[in-house]
Amino acid sequence: MKNYFVPLFLFVSITSYSQNLSFEAKGIIAISDADMAASAFADGKLYKEKGAKDAFTTFKLPLQKSYDDSKSVIVSNSSANHTKAMVVSNTHHLAYVVDTRGMVADNVSELKNLSEDLPAGGFITVIDIANIAHPKVLYKFPTGKNPIGIDISPKGEYLVLCTEEEGKELQVLELDPTGKPIRIIHRPQNLPAGKISDVSWHPNDNYIAFTFEETKEIGLLKTTRDGPTNKIIRLELQGKPIKIGTSPGSGQFTSDGKFYIVSDLKRNEEGADGEIFVIRFSLDGSSEHFPLSRIKVGQNPEGFAISPDGRLIAVANIKKTYLPWENTGLNNKASLSLLKLTPDGSLNSLGEYEFEGILPKSLSFDQSGKNLAVSVYDYFNYGKHFGGIEFWKVTQGDNPGLQKQEIKLFLPRGCHSIRIIK
Repeated sequence: MKNYFVPLFLFVSITSYSQNLSFEAKGIIAISDADMAASAFADGKLYKEKGAKDAFTTFKLPLQKSYDDSKSVIVSNSSANHTKAMVVSNTHHLAYVVDTRGMVADNVSELKNLSEDLPAGGFITVIDIANIAHPKVLYKFPTGKNPIGIDISPKGEYLVLCTEEEGKELQVLELDPTGKPIRIIHRPQNLPAGKISDVSWHPNDNYIAFTFEETKEIGLLKTTRDGPTNKIIRLELQGKPIKIGTSPGSGQFTSDGKFYIVSDLKRNEEGADGEIFVIRFSLDGSSEHFPLSRIKVGQNPEGFAISPDGRLIAVANIKKTYLPWENTGLNNKASLSLLKLTPDGSLNSLGEYEFEGILPKSLSFDQSGKNLAVSVYDYFNYGKHFGGIEFWKVTQGDNPGLQKQEIKLFLPRGCHSIRIIK
């Protein structure tokens, strides 16, 4: 295992010597799926590197000119979900990583059907990141079959997750002060049956947004709490779910809770540009939920990030960078779309920015909102393959834009989810 990670440390050292990173955070954490090349999503050919293992990697910031900027530990994870494969506790001392699918054996080279043939997943791994320079795997606990997404409540008291197992499509887990689950609150009885593919906690701690995959609907759950303890005792469906697009992906609330942003990947519409929707939920139940606005972005906009002040949305457009390299439809460049979110919920496009990289799925603004980090699954390089994290400066003014920073951090191939440590 040691030899596998030597190139990671080497490349991080080279980039930190040659460039200064502009990014306001105490650290960055990333997970990498070592089981398959990005093109496996199209043809099932894994091209797994012998001995490669799924990795959880930390970067301590600011970067120093040494080999100690980055540390990795083996943590099972999978890119076969949207972008919510990992969350961080509100105290930033624990990370929870979802094992959507299990690790693939080295002797398996091809799968006929990824959704059916990938090993089943079924647990969450908890990692101690109190010392970002020395992550420690603490324990793991079971969920349900193939957990797809996860989110954590604003106060860090609950996890919400969705799985593919019948009866466990949506669960809320109460956590003790050490971060261990101690109680399960199940989905409401009146919630229609169906696969739930995404969950998001509202900033006020009392609501959870969710996505029905088959019906393409977005809905809202309200938490009912016990008076003396303020503990959640049950979940209730709030209002009627609304249909959004043709293949809704990941969703996220703005920091003030006014709007819910969700991507539409248009997966079954060949060549179609994706869209970003803005939804206003009726929290008090006095009216119906309804979409306020929508805007076209690039193809396959799986991941996006909202700036801390809520004014900007950065979207990662995967395009067709994941296709096999010999495929004539392959894009060798992905792109970022920068959008402006107005106080009334309208969206305006501020530009699209191309860059070289395969399957960018996860983004994060830094604490200042002046810099942006983007995950890259792989690069169009022959020989040794790496994933990475790329950085952009957000230019200020009346018409904000993006300017690429030269520095990049290299990771094991398969980087698909990143989070910042404040």
